[in-house]
Amino acid sequence: MGKSGKKRSKKSKAPVPLAPPSAMKSRRVARVTTTLFHQYTRERDLAQKRGDAAAVAAAEQKIEEMGGREAYQKASQLNTSHHSTSKWVLGVLGARGWLQGMGDEKKSSDVADSAASLLSRKGKVPKRNARLLEVGAINRELLDASVRTRKRKIDETNETADERVYRLDCRAIDLRSSQPGIEEADFLQLPLVDADPCQRYDAIVCSMVINCVPNAPDRGRMLALLYHQLRPGGLCFLTLPRLCLTQSKYVTTDLFRSMLTDLDGVGFELVKERISPKVAFFVLKRPDEVVGTANQSKWRRLNSQFTKKPVINKAKKFRNEFGVVLDEEEVNGKLF
Repeated sequence: MGKSGKKRSKKSKAPVPLAPPSAMKSRRVARVTTTLFHQYTRERDLAQKRGDAAAVAAAEQKIEEMGGREAYQKASQLNTSHHSTSKWVLGVLGARGWLQGMGDEKKSSDVADSAASLLSRKGKVPKRNARLLEVGAINRELLDASVRTRKRKIDETNETADERVYRLDCRAIDLRSSQPGIEEADFLQLPLVDADPCQRYDAIVCSMVINCVPNAPDRGRMLALLYHQLRPGGLCFLTLPRLCLTQSKYVTTDLFRSMLTDLDGVGFELVKERISPKVAFFVLKRPDEVVGTANQSKWRRLNSQFTKKPVINKAKKFRNEFGVVLDEEEVNGKLF
């Protein structure tokens, strides 16, 4: 109370718009925006499945009113700015020596990398640039890193020339490009980059994308494509919201990990896993294969648990709809 005995009235705060025209600065607004975008797109997809045109139109109107995909992309940029995907990816690739060039993949990749490293020090093996694909790119950080240059002294006269900092070729795609240099492409419809598995990508980054895929079979297709777009020994950097694994009706962290890494699942090897309070991080490796061996053509049967989407968490707190369904032909690469 003040001296007059009257209560001080609190100033009412103006509502924060969900989709401001400039770049988002509020993490709270960004969280609300991403939540609403996923909620409304899920409503639209379910309405489309039911054939309910009125509900589809209503959901699309909600998406437009909250700023649409443009607002969602701005929110994602702010959310991911607090964890630099590019720094994480470049750190892992740099620790493996891949940013200084790649060796021959005609052998198993670990043998190739160590042999190339040894021979390159003797000046006997030419190296190529590492090939990286970023799926669902919302910024140019990896693209910019791939073309970053530095000055190099070329002779005793102190003459210099520009050279690239990293031996890295980067391709970035998204359904709707938000930055110059990012291609508009649907990863689920992307043909294999090369018929020869050894000529495919060395690394694929799929950060906070699989949770945006609208249905469980397409999420399974995405995981299978991530595997088959990689060369043997290649790495996949996969992230998704932690709540997709801890509050889903259909998935647990253990089940998702098994789906990724079991031989009767997608078949990745788990290099590293970290579950933060908000995000689940996975570094996955396509197993090494020696070219020409029988292992390359062996058909893998899937665990029936991975080909269905039953409700496994029935308590009320499990409200998340995230689920994944694998297809045996896709996992074996026969539909790509």
